[in-house]
Amino acid sequence: MNKNGEHELTVYYQHLAEVLKRSDDENFQALLAQARHITGHSYETTLYDHQQTFRLLWHHLERTGHLRRAHREIRARLDSGQATPAEVAELELFLTVYAGVRAGAPDSTS
Repeated sequence: MNKNGEHELTVYYQHLAEVLKRSDDENFQALLAQARHITGHSYETTLYDHQQTFRLLWHHLERTGHLRRAHREIRARLDSGQATPAEVAELELFLTVYAGVRAGAPDSTS
């Protein structure tokens, strides 16, 4: 926290400045990096900063449709059996988060 008692968002502001300049694939890799920071408890700054950064990237990629495409591609990659063990762990983490968010999202079909 800063001297005003507010959370510092150093990582968040770095990504905010870059999110529109990067490709969706680069932003997706940044999203996975934030997931690794959060789940691995390896923070550059604070957990809150990384969570806010993850949300920023998630919402951006959701708006562009990249998350839906990535979900399909990741399922196919895992089903192919050609992913490395490290890649499998990262991709399964994404699928778990994706499923959790989708389960909590309002039903857009009603």
